[in-house]
Amino acid sequence: MLTKELLKFRRRGGFQPAFIDAADPALLRLAGELLEIYRGAREARMTRGELEELTEALIRQAPDRVLAAGLNKLALDHCSFDPVREIDYPARRAELFAFAAKQLTCCGGDIGRYRELLAELPGAVEFMTGDIYGDLPDHERVTGFRELYPAGLLQRYNIALVQGLLVYAESIAATAADSEPAELRRLFKYLKFFRLLAEVKRLPRPRGGKSAVSLSISGPYSLFANTRKYALQLAAFFPALVNLEEWSIRVKVKMGAKRGELKLDQSAGLVSHYRNFSSYVPEEIRMFHALFRKEVTSWKIVGESPFIDGGNQELVFPDLSFRRVADGLELHLELFHRWHRGQLERRLELLDRRPELPLLLGIDRALADDDGFAALCGKHPALAGRLYRFRDFPGVDRTVKMLDSFAEKIAPGAR
Repeated sequence: MLTKELLKFRRRGGFQPAFIDAADPALLRLAGELLEIYRGAREARMTRGELEELTEALIRQAPDRVLAAGLNKLALDHCSFDPVREIDYPARRAELFAFAAKQLTCCGGDIGRYRELLAELPGAVEFMTGDIYGDLPDHERVTGFRELYPAGLLQRYNIALVQGLLVYAESIAATAADSEPAELRRLFKYLKFFRLLAEVKRLPRPRGGKSAVSLSISGPYSLFANTRKYALQLAAFFPALVNLEEWSIRVKVKMGAKRGELKLDQSAGLVSHYRNFSSYVPEEIRMFHALFRKEVTSWKIVGESPFIDGGNQELVFPDLSFRRVADGLELHLELFHRWHRGQLERRLELLDRRPELPLLLGIDRALADDDGFAALCGKHPALAGRLYRFRDFPGVDRTVKMLDSFAEKIAPGAR
Protein backbone atom coordinates (compact mmCIF):
# COMPACT_ATOMS: atom_id res chain seq x y z
CA MET A 1 0.00 0.00 0.00
CA LEU A 2 1.08 3.58 -0.66
CA THR A 3 0.75 6.13 2.10
CA LYS A 4 -1.06 9.40 1.44
CA GLU A 5 2.10 11.42 0.79
CA LEU A 6 3.19 8.94 -1.89
CA LEU A 7 -0.05 9.06 -3.88
CA LYS A 8 0.21 10.83 -7.23
CA PHE A 9 -2.98 11.96 -8.91
CA ARG A 10 -4.49 14.85 -10.83
CA ARG A 11 -7.69 16.72 -10.06
CA ARG A 12 -9.34 17.28 -13.44
CA GLY A 13 -13.03 16.79 -13.03
CA GLY A 14 -12.32 14.28 -10.28
CA PHE A 15 -9.43 12.10 -9.15
CA GLN A 16 -7.17 10.75 -11.88
CA PRO A 17 -4.25 8.54 -10.78
CA ALA A 18 -0.93 9.49 -12.37
CA PHE A 19 -0.32 6.11 -13.98
CA ILE A 20 3.13 5.29 -15.31
CA ASP A 21 4.17 3.35 -18.40
CA ALA A 22 5.29 -0.05 -17.10
CA ALA A 23 7.33 -0.53 -20.30
CA ASP A 24 9.29 2.72 -19.98
CA PRO A 25 13.04 1.82 -20.19
CA ALA A 26 14.11 4.47 -17.67
CA LEU A 27 11.54 3.32 -15.12
CA LEU A 28 12.44 -0.31 -15.71
CA ARG A 29 16.09 0.56 -14.95
CA LEU A 30 15.09 2.37 -11.77
CA ALA A 31 12.92 -0.54 -10.65
CA GLY A 32 15.69 -3.02 -11.51
CA GLU A 33 18.29 -1.11 -9.46
CA LEU A 34 15.92 -0.88 -6.53
CA LEU A 35 15.14 -4.59 -6.57
CA GLU A 36 18.83 -5.46 -6.77
CA ILE A 37 19.33 -3.55 -3.52
CA TYR A 38 16.63 -5.65 -1.87
CA ARG A 39 18.04 -8.90 -3.20
CA GLY A 40 21.47 -7.92 -1.90
CA ALA A 41 19.99 -6.99 1.47
CA ARG A 42 18.39 -10.42 1.71
CA GLU A 43 21.63 -12.22 0.85
CA ALA A 44 23.75 -10.10 3.23
CA ARG A 45 21.11 -10.04 5.99
CA MET A 46 21.43 -6.28 6.20
CA THR A 47 19.83 -4.32 8.99
CA ARG A 48 16.82 -2.18 8.23
CA GLY A 49 18.98 0.90 8.77
CA GLU A 50 21.58 -0.27 6.23
CA LEU A 51 18.85 -1.05 3.71
CA GLU A 52 17.30 2.39 4.17
CA GLU A 53 20.66 4.10 3.58
CA LEU A 54 21.03 2.36 0.21
CA THR A 55 17.47 2.97 -0.94
CA GLU A 56 17.47 6.62 0.18
CA ALA A 57 20.61 7.24 -1.88
CA LEU A 58 18.87 5.80 -4.96
CA ILE A 59 15.70 7.82 -4.31
CA ARG A 60 17.66 11.09 -4.01
CA GLN A 61 19.18 10.51 -7.46
CA ALA A 62 15.85 9.72 -9.14
CA PRO A 63 14.25 12.37 -11.41
CA ASP A 64 10.90 11.82 -9.66
CA ARG A 65 11.58 11.24 -5.98
CA VAL A 66 7.95 10.69 -5.00
CA LEU A 67 7.60 7.98 -7.64
CA ALA A 68 10.88 6.37 -6.55
CA ALA A 69 9.79 6.49 -2.90
CA GLY A 70 6.51 4.85 -3.87
CA LEU A 71 8.28 2.01 -5.67
CA ASN A 72 10.53 1.59 -2.64
CA LYS A 73 7.52 1.36 -0.31
CA LEU A 74 6.03 -1.44 -2.41
CA ALA A 75 9.35 -3.31 -2.48
CA LEU A 76 9.73 -2.87 1.28
CA ASP A 77 6.29 -4.43 1.75
CA HIS A 78 7.75 -7.60 0.21
CA CYS A 79 10.47 -7.82 2.87
CA SER A 80 10.44 -9.80 6.07
CA PHE A 81 12.62 -8.97 9.06
CA ASP A 82 13.89 -10.76 12.16
CA PRO A 83 11.14 -11.36 14.68
CA VAL A 84 11.72 -9.73 18.04
CA ARG A 85 13.76 -12.17 20.11
CA GLU A 86 12.83 -13.26 23.63
CA ILE A 87 15.31 -10.89 25.24
CA ASP A 88 14.67 -7.91 27.48
CA TYR A 89 17.09 -5.72 25.54
CA PRO A 90 16.84 -2.53 27.68
CA ALA A 91 17.41 -4.45 30.91
CA ARG A 92 20.25 -6.50 29.39
CA ARG A 93 21.97 -3.39 28.02
CA ALA A 94 21.66 -1.61 31.37
CA GLU A 95 23.21 -4.60 33.13
CA LEU A 96 26.04 -4.81 30.60
CA PHE A 97 26.81 -1.07 30.66
CA ALA A 98 26.81 -0.95 34.47
CA PHE A 99 29.10 -3.98 34.68
CA ALA A 100 31.39 -2.57 31.96
CA ALA A 101 31.69 0.79 33.71
CA LYS A 102 32.66 -0.95 36.95
CA GLN A 103 35.29 -3.14 35.28
CA LEU A 104 36.76 -0.18 33.42
CA THR A 105 38.03 1.22 36.73
CA CYS A 106 39.63 -2.12 37.64
CA CYS A 107 41.66 -2.88 34.54
CA GLY A 108 43.98 0.13 34.70
CA GLY A 109 43.60 0.83 30.99
CA ASP A 110 44.62 -2.70 29.97
CA ILE A 111 42.22 -3.48 27.09
CA GLY A 112 43.02 -7.19 27.13
CA ARG A 113 42.31 -7.40 30.83
CA TYR A 114 39.15 -5.33 30.33
CA ARG A 115 37.82 -7.86 27.81
CA GLU A 116 38.62 -10.70 30.19
CA LEU A 117 36.67 -8.99 32.96
CA LEU A 118 33.68 -8.38 30.70
CA ALA A 119 33.60 -12.08 29.83
CA GLU A 120 32.96 -12.83 33.50
CA LEU A 121 29.39 -11.54 33.15
CA PRO A 122 27.26 -14.58 32.15
CA GLY A 123 26.11 -14.28 28.55
CA ALA A 124 27.90 -10.96 27.98
CA VAL A 125 30.09 -12.20 25.11
CA GLU A 126 27.17 -13.72 23.25
CA PHE A 127 25.16 -10.56 23.76
CA MET A 128 27.93 -8.25 22.54
CA THR A 129 28.82 -10.39 19.52
CA GLY A 130 25.16 -10.41 18.55
CA ASP A 131 23.34 -7.11 18.28
CA ILE A 132 22.80 -5.38 21.60
CA TYR A 133 20.31 -3.02 19.90
CA GLY A 134 18.36 -5.81 18.21
CA ASP A 135 15.06 -4.52 19.63
CA LEU A 136 15.28 -1.24 17.71
CA PRO A 137 13.71 -1.07 14.23
CA ASP A 138 16.89 0.10 12.49
CA HIS A 139 18.69 -2.99 13.75
CA GLU A 140 16.18 -5.57 12.52
CA ARG A 141 17.77 -7.80 9.89
CA VAL A 142 16.31 -8.69 6.51
CA THR A 143 15.41 -12.37 6.50
CA GLY A 144 13.42 -12.62 3.27
CA PHE A 145 12.30 -10.85 0.13
CA ARG A 146 9.43 -12.16 -2.01
CA GLU A 147 10.72 -11.98 -5.56
CA LEU A 148 9.57 -9.18 -7.84
CA TYR A 149 10.60 -8.21 -11.34
CA PRO A 150 10.94 -4.64 -12.64
CA ALA A 151 7.83 -4.69 -14.87
CA GLY A 152 5.83 -6.35 -12.11
CA LEU A 153 6.85 -3.67 -9.61
CA LEU A 154 5.77 -0.90 -12.02
CA GLN A 155 2.44 -2.65 -12.63
CA ARG A 156 1.90 -2.97 -8.88
CA TYR A 157 2.61 0.74 -8.52
CA ASN A 158 -0.27 1.58 -10.87
CA ILE A 159 -2.60 -0.71 -8.92
CA ALA A 160 -1.39 0.83 -5.65
CA LEU A 161 -2.27 4.35 -6.85
CA VAL A 162 -5.90 3.25 -7.15
CA GLN A 163 -5.81 1.32 -3.87
CA GLY A 164 -4.53 4.42 -2.09
CA LEU A 165 -7.54 6.43 -3.28
CA LEU A 166 -9.98 3.64 -2.37
CA VAL A 167 -8.94 4.10 1.26
CA TYR A 168 -10.84 7.42 1.09
CA ALA A 169 -13.93 6.05 -0.68
CA GLU A 170 -17.44 6.91 0.45
CA SER A 171 -19.05 4.48 -1.99
CA ILE A 172 -18.16 2.39 -5.02
CA ALA A 173 -20.33 1.40 -7.96
CA ALA A 174 -18.71 -1.34 -10.03
CA THR A 175 -19.55 -3.61 -12.91
CA ALA A 176 -17.86 -6.89 -13.74
CA ALA A 177 -18.19 -9.12 -16.80
CA ASP A 178 -16.39 -12.22 -18.00
CA SER A 179 -17.00 -14.91 -20.56
CA GLU A 180 -16.11 -17.49 -17.87
CA PRO A 181 -18.70 -17.63 -15.05
CA ALA A 182 -16.02 -19.20 -12.82
CA GLU A 183 -14.13 -15.89 -12.91
CA LEU A 184 -17.15 -14.08 -11.48
CA ARG A 185 -17.45 -16.70 -8.75
CA ARG A 186 -13.80 -16.16 -7.91
CA LEU A 187 -14.42 -12.41 -7.72
CA PHE A 188 -17.15 -12.97 -5.17
CA LYS A 189 -14.91 -15.23 -3.15
CA TYR A 190 -12.47 -12.35 -2.84
CA LEU A 191 -15.36 -10.07 -1.91
CA LYS A 192 -16.45 -12.43 0.84
CA PHE A 193 -12.98 -13.24 2.11
CA PHE A 194 -12.23 -9.54 2.52
CA ARG A 195 -15.58 -9.22 4.34
CA LEU A 196 -16.85 -6.35 2.23
CA LEU A 197 -20.36 -4.99 2.19
CA ALA A 198 -21.92 -5.20 -1.29
CA GLU A 199 -25.25 -5.38 -3.07
CA VAL A 200 -25.05 -7.55 -6.16
CA LYS A 201 -27.39 -7.41 -9.16
CA ARG A 202 -27.35 -9.52 -12.28
CA LEU A 203 -27.09 -7.46 -15.46
CA PRO A 204 -28.94 -8.46 -18.65
CA ARG A 205 -26.84 -10.84 -20.71
CA PRO A 206 -26.97 -10.40 -24.48
CA ARG A 207 -27.31 -13.56 -26.54
CA GLY A 208 -23.90 -15.18 -26.62
CA GLY A 209 -22.52 -12.38 -24.44
CA LYS A 210 -20.66 -12.35 -21.14
CA SER A 211 -22.03 -12.94 -17.67
CA ALA A 212 -22.17 -9.56 -15.95
CA VAL A 213 -23.07 -8.15 -12.54
CA SER A 214 -23.17 -4.78 -10.86
CA LEU A 215 -21.85 -4.21 -7.36
CA SER A 216 -22.62 -1.43 -4.95
CA ILE A 217 -19.94 -1.44 -2.26
CA SER A 218 -19.94 0.75 0.82
CA GLY A 219 -16.70 2.65 1.31
CA PRO A 220 -14.89 3.05 4.65
CA TYR A 221 -16.09 6.63 5.07
CA SER A 222 -19.72 5.53 4.97
CA LEU A 223 -19.12 3.53 8.15
CA PHE A 224 -18.83 4.69 11.73
CA ALA A 225 -16.27 2.25 13.11
CA ASN A 226 -13.29 0.11 12.08
CA THR A 227 -12.81 2.25 8.99
CA ARG A 228 -9.07 1.64 8.77
CA LYS A 229 -9.36 -2.15 8.63
CA TYR A 230 -12.29 -1.99 6.22
CA ALA A 231 -10.40 0.48 3.99
CA LEU A 232 -7.41 -1.85 3.74
CA GLN A 233 -9.65 -4.81 2.90
CA LEU A 234 -11.43 -2.77 0.23
CA ALA A 235 -8.10 -1.81 -1.31
CA ALA A 236 -6.96 -5.45 -1.17
CA PHE A 237 -10.07 -6.50 -3.11
CA PHE A 238 -9.47 -4.18 -6.07
CA PRO A 239 -6.85 -6.33 -7.92
CA ALA A 240 -9.41 -9.17 -8.04
CA LEU A 241 -11.74 -6.92 -10.05
CA VAL A 242 -8.92 -6.01 -12.45
CA ASN A 243 -8.47 -9.71 -13.26
CA LEU A 244 -11.77 -9.79 -15.20
CA GLU A 245 -12.11 -9.25 -18.94
CA GLU A 246 -14.35 -6.22 -18.46
CA TRP A 247 -14.76 -4.08 -15.36
CA SER A 248 -15.49 -0.54 -14.30
CA ILE A 249 -15.58 1.44 -11.08
CA ARG A 250 -17.08 4.77 -10.14
CA VAL A 251 -15.89 5.88 -6.73
CA LYS A 252 -16.93 8.83 -4.60
CA VAL A 253 -13.73 9.97 -2.89
CA LYS A 254 -13.43 12.18 0.18
CA MET A 255 -9.86 13.12 1.02
CA GLY A 256 -10.00 15.82 3.67
CA ALA A 257 -11.56 18.86 2.02
CA LYS A 258 -11.09 17.32 -1.43
CA ARG A 259 -14.08 15.57 -2.95
CA GLY A 260 -14.58 14.08 -6.37
CA GLU A 261 -15.09 10.94 -8.40
CA LEU A 262 -12.65 8.33 -9.57
CA LYS A 263 -13.73 6.59 -12.77
CA LEU A 264 -11.81 3.68 -14.26
CA ASP A 265 -12.36 0.63 -16.45
CA GLN A 266 -10.36 -2.04 -18.24
CA SER A 267 -9.11 0.50 -20.79
CA ALA A 268 -6.71 1.80 -18.09
CA GLY A 269 -4.55 -1.24 -18.87
CA LEU A 270 -4.00 -2.19 -15.23
CA VAL A 271 -2.45 -5.60 -14.55
CA SER A 272 -3.43 -7.52 -11.43
CA HIS A 273 -0.83 -9.41 -9.43
CA TYR A 274 -3.43 -11.83 -8.05
CA ARG A 275 -2.73 -15.24 -9.54
CA ASN A 276 -3.01 -17.97 -6.92
CA PHE A 277 -6.32 -17.45 -5.15
CA SER A 278 -5.36 -19.68 -2.20
CA SER A 279 -2.61 -17.20 -1.31
CA TYR A 280 -5.25 -14.66 -0.33
CA VAL A 281 -7.54 -16.90 1.71
CA PRO A 282 -7.50 -15.75 5.37
CA GLU A 283 -6.01 -18.16 7.87
CA GLU A 284 -9.25 -18.61 9.82
CA ILE A 285 -11.00 -19.89 6.67
CA ARG A 286 -8.22 -22.37 5.96
CA MET A 287 -8.42 -23.61 9.54
CA PHE A 288 -12.21 -24.00 9.32
CA HIS A 289 -11.91 -26.06 6.14
CA ALA A 290 -9.19 -28.24 7.66
CA LEU A 291 -11.08 -28.84 10.92
CA PHE A 292 -14.34 -29.54 9.09
CA ARG A 293 -12.69 -32.16 6.87
CA LYS A 294 -11.05 -33.76 9.92
CA GLU A 295 -13.98 -33.76 12.34
CA VAL A 296 -17.17 -34.01 10.24
CA THR A 297 -18.24 -37.01 8.17
CA SER A 298 -21.96 -36.29 7.67
CA TRP A 299 -21.39 -33.10 5.64
CA LYS A 300 -18.87 -31.99 3.04
CA ILE A 301 -17.86 -28.45 2.12
CA VAL A 302 -18.80 -27.73 -1.50
CA GLY A 303 -15.81 -26.38 -3.39
CA GLU A 304 -17.67 -23.82 -5.50
CA SER A 305 -20.54 -21.97 -3.81
CA PRO A 306 -23.28 -21.17 -6.35
CA PHE A 307 -25.10 -17.91 -6.83
CA ILE A 308 -28.51 -17.93 -5.15
CA ASP A 309 -31.17 -16.06 -7.09
CA GLY A 310 -32.99 -13.78 -4.65
CA GLY A 311 -35.40 -12.43 -7.28
CA ASN A 312 -35.50 -8.97 -8.89
CA GLN A 313 -32.04 -9.67 -10.35
CA GLU A 314 -30.57 -9.77 -6.81
CA LEU A 315 -27.86 -12.35 -6.22
CA VAL A 316 -26.68 -13.91 -2.99
CA PHE A 317 -23.23 -15.43 -2.91
CA PRO A 318 -22.75 -17.57 0.22
CA ASP A 319 -19.51 -17.69 2.14
CA LEU A 320 -19.68 -21.48 2.51
CA SER A 321 -21.78 -24.25 0.99
CA PHE A 322 -22.31 -27.74 2.42
CA ARG A 323 -23.60 -31.03 0.97
CA ARG A 324 -25.06 -33.73 3.21
CA VAL A 325 -23.38 -37.04 2.44
CA ALA A 326 -26.49 -39.18 3.00
CA ASP A 327 -28.81 -37.57 0.45
CA GLY A 328 -26.94 -34.77 -1.33
CA LEU A 329 -28.96 -31.99 0.33
CA GLU A 330 -27.14 -28.66 -0.11
CA LEU A 331 -27.32 -25.80 2.39
CA HIS A 332 -25.50 -22.50 2.29
CA LEU A 333 -24.08 -20.17 4.93
CA GLU A 334 -23.65 -16.42 4.67
CA LEU A 335 -21.65 -14.54 7.30
CA PHE A 336 -22.28 -11.01 8.53
CA HIS A 337 -19.56 -9.08 10.33
CA ARG A 338 -19.54 -5.92 12.39
CA TRP A 339 -19.98 -3.52 9.46
CA HIS A 340 -22.70 -5.53 7.68
CA ARG A 341 -25.73 -4.29 9.63
CA GLY A 342 -27.57 -2.79 6.65
CA GLN A 343 -26.91 -5.85 4.50
CA LEU A 344 -28.08 -8.17 7.29
CA GLU A 345 -31.43 -6.39 7.49
CA ARG A 346 -31.88 -6.75 3.73
CA ARG A 347 -31.03 -10.45 3.85
CA LEU A 348 -33.50 -11.07 6.69
CA GLU A 349 -36.22 -9.33 4.70
CA LEU A 350 -35.35 -11.47 1.67
CA LEU A 351 -35.67 -14.69 3.69
CA ASP A 352 -39.00 -13.52 5.09
CA ARG A 353 -40.20 -13.22 1.47
CA ARG A 354 -38.39 -16.33 0.24
CA PRO A 355 -38.32 -18.84 3.15
CA GLU A 356 -37.65 -21.69 0.70
CA LEU A 357 -34.08 -20.47 0.09
CA PRO A 358 -31.65 -23.02 1.63
CA LEU A 359 -29.67 -20.32 3.43
CA LEU A 360 -28.37 -20.06 7.00
CA LEU A 361 -27.04 -16.79 8.44
CA GLY A 362 -24.08 -16.46 10.80
CA ILE A 363 -23.87 -13.17 12.72
CA ASP A 364 -20.74 -11.85 14.41
CA ARG A 365 -21.28 -11.06 18.09
CA ALA A 366 -19.70 -7.67 17.43
CA LEU A 367 -22.69 -6.93 15.19
CA ALA A 368 -25.41 -8.25 17.52
CA ASP A 369 -24.98 -8.62 21.28
CA ASP A 370 -27.38 -10.75 23.34
CA ASP A 371 -30.12 -8.11 23.36
CA GLY A 372 -29.58 -7.27 19.70
CA PHE A 373 -29.76 -10.91 18.65
CA ALA A 374 -32.93 -11.44 20.71
CA ALA A 375 -34.46 -8.40 19.00
CA LEU A 376 -33.60 -9.80 15.54
CA CYS A 377 -35.19 -13.16 16.37
CA GLY A 378 -38.24 -11.38 17.76
CA LYS A 379 -38.60 -9.26 14.63
CA HIS A 380 -38.15 -12.28 12.34
CA PRO A 381 -39.57 -15.21 14.35
CA ALA A 382 -39.85 -17.53 11.35
CA LEU A 383 -36.08 -17.27 10.82
CA ALA A 384 -34.91 -18.03 14.36
CA GLY A 385 -33.94 -21.59 13.42
CA ARG A 386 -31.56 -20.47 10.69
CA LEU A 387 -29.68 -17.74 12.59
CA TYR A 388 -26.70 -18.24 14.86
CA ARG A 389 -23.85 -16.17 16.22
CA PHE A 390 -20.08 -16.48 16.19
CA ARG A 391 -17.04 -14.56 17.36
CA ASP A 392 -14.67 -13.55 14.53
CA PHE A 393 -15.33 -16.81 12.63
CA PRO A 394 -17.81 -19.69 13.15
CA GLY A 395 -16.85 -22.83 15.00
CA VAL A 396 -17.23 -26.23 13.33
CA ASP A 397 -19.39 -27.83 16.05
CA ARG A 398 -21.91 -25.00 16.13
CA THR A 399 -22.11 -24.89 12.33
CA VAL A 400 -22.80 -28.63 12.07
CA LYS A 401 -25.54 -28.42 14.72
CA MET A 402 -27.24 -25.63 12.75
CA LEU A 403 -26.94 -27.58 9.50
CA ASP A 404 -28.46 -30.68 11.09
CA SER A 405 -31.26 -28.73 12.74
CA PHE A 406 -32.20 -26.75 9.64
CA ALA A 407 -31.94 -29.84 7.41
CA GLU A 408 -34.40 -31.66 9.67
CA LYS A 409 -36.90 -28.84 9.24
CA ILE A 410 -36.81 -28.78 5.46
CA ALA A 411 -36.25 -32.53 4.90
CA PRO A 412 -37.55 -34.28 8.04
CA GLY A 413 -36.48 -37.84 8.52
CA ALA A 414 -33.93 -37.76 5.68
CA ARG A 415 -30.53 -39.13 6.59
